[in-house]
Amino acid sequence: MRDSLIYVHYEPLAHMFATAGVTASDVLTAHSRPWHHLLLLPPVSDDELIDPHTGFNVVSGQQEITTWLRSKEARNRAWLDFRHGPYLQELTPNEIAELLYLAHMRTHIQPPFYYKLQNSLVFIPQKSELATLYFRQTRQFDETLSAAIVRHLRLAANEQPFWLRLRQQDFPSVAAPVMTALYPLLEEGVMLDFGAGVFSKTNVVVPLLTPRGRFVPERQDELAQSQRRGQLELDRTSGTWRLAAE
Repeated sequence: MRDSLIYVHYEPLAHMFATAGVTASDVLTAHSRPWHHLLLLPPVSDDELIDPHTGFNVVSGQQEITTWLRSKEARNRAWLDFRHGPYLQELTPNEIAELLYLAHMRTHIQPPFYYKLQNSLVFIPQKSELATLYFRQTRQFDETLSAAIVRHLRLAANEQPFWLRLRQQDFPSVAAPVMTALYPLLEEGVMLDFGAGVFSKTNVVVPLLTPRGRFVPERQDELAQSQRRGQLELDRTSGTWRLAAE
């Protein structure tokens, strides 16, 4: 059932997004500029390059990073980007300790954005296919969430009757104003339920729900206890999105 859900809970002070249904592949799809370096947090693998200063694995090169982010390993590994290789040598023992804490406890001591690394995001997989994402700029998360929504829509569309699949499947990205309007719900924690989405030749409607308590339902009866908060609507004729809140 979780395969048909996206969940997001936003904590603005830390620029942190607790998510389900958002993957490293969505981050890669949404990122407009290529990364040159990723720092992989422990556990350390002998199969990847090891930086001698931090003792952490490093992946460098655009193609290498693309291949790694699409791999199975990326689903279970915490990582962050950094601008230039020599920047790692500037990390202090305290900063390295903070990164070790982040890798072990899967949460932050302070928001994990480092001036020396100039990193823009941090990806921390959690249990049960959840992930915590930190974005220096919320616009980058908007693009990532939009990529995840489009991916889930394509999967849900494949389950529709054939006559509804005749129309184009290149669903448009969710526009920035719609994402901005969604943030008050994200701060409370909201799910997009693609399993209950309604498809027609002209429209797609995806229900928005707030789960009971701060957890992502694993069973249908738990999902049924969620509070309806509105819906995302796509006009397939004009390719425009709108948020209808309740």
